[in-house]
Amino acid sequence: MITAMLPTLAIGPLTIHTYTLLIDAGMVAALIWLWRRAPAHGREPGRWLDAGLCAAAGAFIGGRLAFALGNWVYFQSHMAEILRLWDGGYAWPGALLGGATGLLTYAIPKREPALLMLDELALPALALAALGWGGCAAAGCAAGAAVPPGTLPFAVNWPDLYGVVLPRWPTQIIGLGLSAIAFGYLFSQRDRQWPCGFRFAAAAALIAVVSLAVSFVRGDDIPPMLGLRLDTVTDAVMALLGVVALVALWAMEQEKKAEG
Repeated sequence: MITAMLPTLAIGPLTIHTYTLLIDAGMVAALIWLWRRAPAHGREPGRWLDAGLCAAAGAFIGGRLAFALGNWVYFQSHMAEILRLWDGGYAWPGALLGGATGLLTYAIPKREPALLMLDELALPALALAALGWGGCAAAGCAAGAAVPPGTLPFAVNWPDLYGVVLPRWPTQIIGLGLSAIAFGYLFSQRDRQWPCGFRFAAAAALIAVVSLAVSFVRGDDIPPMLGLRLDTVTDAVMALLGVVALVALWAMEQEKKAEG
């Protein structure tokens, strides 16, 4: 069993949280991807990069605020720590919605094709989800529920955020693996002619379904809601919204074709 974690990395005199480093690297890669994809759609790369920066800012802020709200029992007494974005601790629904809001805030006044840009960010979003699970594996966040020794053949002996080492469900590995599968599926469909905005909605739905599935075997402290874990409820809501968006976009496309 793996018992060592890498919550931080030392680069010379600088110590960086592994989770933050992975997310930042994913964000940079997403920005580069968006910048390079702009000419393929006849758009100015610089403007798409600016839109991506607005999306990144929105994602960091939204993800951190959602994380703070989900852990309000702690943060209500440590308000200043909400601003410590470099410490990690983000909730993916807030990051996704915040990122989309940031991009729309830039794209709409500039008359840039917002849905097209969001579609181009579908694969990077899934890659970021996978990196997030990898970061959690290093930091001990999203730790799995404890199991009796010897009862789960693929249990991991990993600590949680508090350093408690127990045999656990390998939630981070499951999340990483399922995210990689989701990425592979969407990548395999890259040449499909889908309605504008459909790819991003599909990515959001896939991220939500993965997170929802993993939530049932997580053991970290999450406030309850409706008799379930708060993350289970929010993941289910996000999955439902993603499916609704997919159906609506598909129906709108079919209506356009019928009218044309």
